[in-house]
Amino acid sequence: MENSVSVNQNMKNSALNVGILTPPNGFTKPVLYSHEQASRDFSRLNQDIYTSMKNSESIEKRKTPKSVFAFLGIGGLALCYPFIKKLFKH
Repeated sequence: MENSVSVNQNMKNSALNVGILTPPNGFTKPVLYSHEQASRDFSRLNQDIYTSMKNSESIEKRKTPKSVFAFLGIGGLALCYPFIKKLFKH
């Protein structure tokens, strides 16, 4: 019984781990931003995004390659071959 009490006391009162705290040599200087420069950068970035979106080709506007239509046509003829053969046989 006494052994379990000592375990709980050790868990509650753990040893303190203290390190050395070194103060900073100096403070960082604040950087002041210009409203005009920020507005100019924003408008330039906005214009770049607008032009790239306008110039990029969307998925809906892409044309289907002619090879896809050729393979679909060949596949359709292969499926209809027995019916066409039966039609010309009589």
